Amino acid sequence: MQETRIDPWRVSRAGTVDDFCETVFFIGNGRLGVRGFGAWERKSTPQAHAIFKSGLFSEIKPGITDMVQLPDALTLYPVGLEPETVEQVLDMRSGVLRQTWHTDRADLYMERTVSMADSQLILQRITLTPKTDGAYRVEAIADAKVCNLPVHDDQMVAATELVPLLQVEALGENRMRLATLREHTPVELHWQLTSDRSATREHHTEEQTDVTVLTAALLAGQPWTVEKRVRVLADGESAKPETADPWAESALAWRALWDDCDLEVESDDPELQGAIRYNIFQLLANRATADRNASIGARGLSHGRYKGNTFWDTEIFMLPFYLWTKPDVAKSLLEYRADRLPEAQELAKRQNLEGARFPWMCAGTGDEQCESWDIGLCEVHITADVAYAMARYAEVTGDTIFTQGTAAEIYRQTALYWLTRLTYEPLKDQYSSFFVKGPDEYCGATVNNTFTNYMARRNIDLALQYSDLTADERKRLTFARDRIAILYDSDRQLYWQDELLERLETPPFLKTGEEPAYKQYCFDRMQRYRVLKQADLVLLMSLFPQDFTETQKRNVFTHYEPITLHDSTLSYGPHAQLAFRLGLWGKATEYFRKAVYLDLKDVMGNTGHEGLHMAALGAAWQALVFGAAGLWAENGELTVTPMLPPGIRSIRFRVRWHGKRYGVEVTPQGHAIREET
Repeated sequence: MQETRIDPWRVSRAGTVDDFCETVFFIGNGRLGVRGFGAWERKSTPQAHAIFKSGLFSEIKPGITDMVQLPDALTLYPVGLEPETVEQVLDMRSGVLRQTWHTDRADLYMERTVSMADSQLILQRITLTPKTDGAYRVEAIADAKVCNLPVHDDQMVAATELVPLLQVEALGENRMRLATLREHTPVELHWQLTSDRSATREHHTEEQTDVTVLTAALLAGQPWTVEKRVRVLADGESAKPETADPWAESALAWRALWDDCDLEVESDDPELQGAIRYNIFQLLANRATADRNASIGARGLSHGRYKGNTFWDTEIFMLPFYLWTKPDVAKSLLEYRADRLPEAQELAKRQNLEGARFPWMCAGTGDEQCESWDIGLCEVHITADVAYAMARYAEVTGDTIFTQGTAAEIYRQTALYWLTRLTYEPLKDQYSSFFVKGPDEYCGATVNNTFTNYMARRNIDLALQYSDLTADERKRLTFARDRIAILYDSDRQLYWQDELLERLETPPFLKTGEEPAYKQYCFDRMQRYRVLKQADLVLLMSLFPQDFTETQKRNVFTHYEPITLHDSTLSYGPHAQLAFRLGLWGKATEYFRKAVYLDLKDVMGNTGHEGLHMAALGAAWQALVFGAAGLWAENGELTVTPMLPPGIRSIRFRVRWHGKRYGVEVTPQGHAIREET
């Protein structure tokens, strides 16, 4: 079995390039993303060699869209020099993927980067060093034959049906022009092909494939480099000016990102430094710059899973990383939601409700994309999650203009939604939530999920504090806020997840391994067992660390953790974070390792065929920064209260708070926060 090696600044693997390698060696710049496919080989199927552009969606059936897969214009095929095994190296410091192999005739070295300095540009080059004199050929290929392979919402249904979303309008030696079939959104790919040695050039087009053949007469030991620069333009945008050395400029841009976002950790685990950097690298590769016209899907740009849609993952699991390191990026993610407020209002209206209800699965249109009733209509906490994220942004940045404008209107509209989504029970004088799902999706459509109700109450609080409300709205919201059911056993100092969980049957099995239980048992049956799919109240305690006592947090952890199956990648990080805060070192280490190595070690067994788990990347960062280092901001105060586990000797990182940069260092001997210029 191939082994992935994790060094402080490199991830490497020797062997064949399989789908796991394609995911793990993904690179991007937040606008463009390229899976780590072997760029020396022609595409085998229309969906192979996946390249994605953020925010580019097209309809696959009425009302339902998919993130468009772009054609591959990168391939540089060294004729007759295909590899049997490849050494693949991801240089995280510079954002370059390198693939090296050797044949009887030559040594070959391929490099690829998606420019962090020029968001439109993908760079690839191959260096061929012959072992014998002779003529050598490289074919530069642009393959316009591309289809999407949409993945069904039901994870038990395999994707088999290819869907064409692009139509080729023109194909030439240096250019490809396409458009989405239904929306007619224009997409252009331009490329430049250069050779550092004299070479003959032949060009032909065959079956929507453009091929330029370069042939050079080389002496043994005489290296030959062929480079291809591909520029991707969409929706009529203009090309940025070319620069002399885009490779160096991209490396400099990465260096600047690392200066802000790096996290240094000294530990007994020799791989941990590289693993946490990998998580940060992929968070940046999938969103490094501010663009309010696009958000981050559950798999980022690494895969079309979940149709490229944005979930609550973005606001709850990913956004905190950007908020503390690149607050302009965090703001753009929130503006993406705010720009789709009219669609959220229309969604609420279609559900016969007031205000605004954000969709569970959101594409570029802002419309609901979830085709599963029990998920799409019941996981309503997403609406309060957006409001929560906006409040955290305001707390960390001190951006009062955003709070008084954009956020205030979101708070108002989402609070009004809760007035009609919750049900007032006169006999109990309380507002209850019926037919809802919390983060624990095994709970079925339940009653008074505490996570949902707590978040809704917080949402209403924000509207009462910051929104311009009519007297009637203020009266109604205050009345509801004070009566939202929160299930709490004061004798045991324990919050209940919902009204039904404790009444359910104990399952007649113990889960073994990391494969989700729903792949062994019917999902419907799982919803009637007294087990949790993922963190629910454990997550709530992490989102509001100052709202609960240590006893309440410990009781939640010890009561629910034993029945949590962690059948979602969203579960490990919050469990690690709370376990760090409680000093439960064994549990903290176990869950943190699963979170931080989730993709690198394919913990869930689905990284290759489903892409990067973006929420898990963000949750691992939060576990270390909020859990072990104890960073938090509340009521205008920045605090660090470390809970370093045995085996971690120090943590060092930088954060942005209220417009200033601070260096944070945590050791067993103490901690320091220093303002930096």
